[in-house]
Amino acid sequence: MKTAIISIIIAIAIISCSQPQKEVVHTVCDTLQTVVRTDTGVFLRVTYRVNGFETSSELRRAKAGGKTEAFERTVFAYDTLGNKILEIKSCFNAEKKDFVDVSKEEFEYDELNQASLSTYYVERFGHWHPKQRIGRTFDSKGNPATVEIYEPRFGDGWAIKDKTFYKYDAYNNVIEKTDFEADETGEWHPLSKFQREYKKSDLVTEIVFEPAPGNKWAEKTKAEYEYNASHYCTKSTSYVFKRGNWVNYVQAVYSFDASGNIKECETYFWNEKTGRWKLYETEEF
Repeated sequence: MKTAIISIIIAIAIISCSQPQKEVVHTVCDTLQTVVRTDTGVFLRVTYRVNGFETSSELRRAKAGGKTEAFERTVFAYDTLGNKILEIKSCFNAEKKDFVDVSKEEFEYDELNQASLSTYYVERFGHWHPKQRIGRTFDSKGNPATVEIYEPRFGDGWAIKDKTFYKYDAYNNVIEKTDFEADETGEWHPLSKFQREYKKSDLVTEIVFEPAPGNKWAEKTKAEYEYNASHYCTKSTSYVFKRGNWVNYVQAVYSFDASGNIKECETYFWNEKTGRWKLYETEEF
């Protein structure tokens, strides 16, 4: 019962006043300076480049008198083809009054210059310790087709832990993602699966599946999205699969200002007795 309540709370948090998210394959930094506003203050990200390559970046926080101080730094290295092969992250240590290394990630590339392998390390007592390894294969368009997660094996080497399969539409949107987990004997078990449908870049439907007996999948939840002419999501509706049918669950209706920012979000719950949506809350931004 407790697990079910937690699942419902999570579902509400996902649907209520949250916009649909695309599967992000990689991010390109195209700005030299970005101000990020958070609940705890204003953080300034400064990026340094050489010949078009990002060599290092800093996260800075505001101080009195209009000054800022760096508290996190990332350094990058590249091979002769311009592929990023190293990323080291460090944080400012107040006692040492200097930056200390925290983590690093090393990248390896295949014959097509695709990042087929990356290894993540954490720093402990002056030494790098392997934490995770990620292996990737790609489709003909350069999209990740499979992603394998490895963890250090006691003693030496790596043991595979998770595996994910991806499928894409003509616009390179992820339309299917399936996750599996390996047990201690190496046998694979299904974890989760979702299917998505897009109209070009607009996500219109997402169905989430859970493992079912007989190596099958069972529908669990579904979400549908509507958009305006500016491609802003104006309504999201979630459903749960009950007794062989999709049943209304939660609905969020959004309104926007002239700049495209969310101005208001109304959240509704489905009332099975009346057969109507009932307003739960209105949130203004």
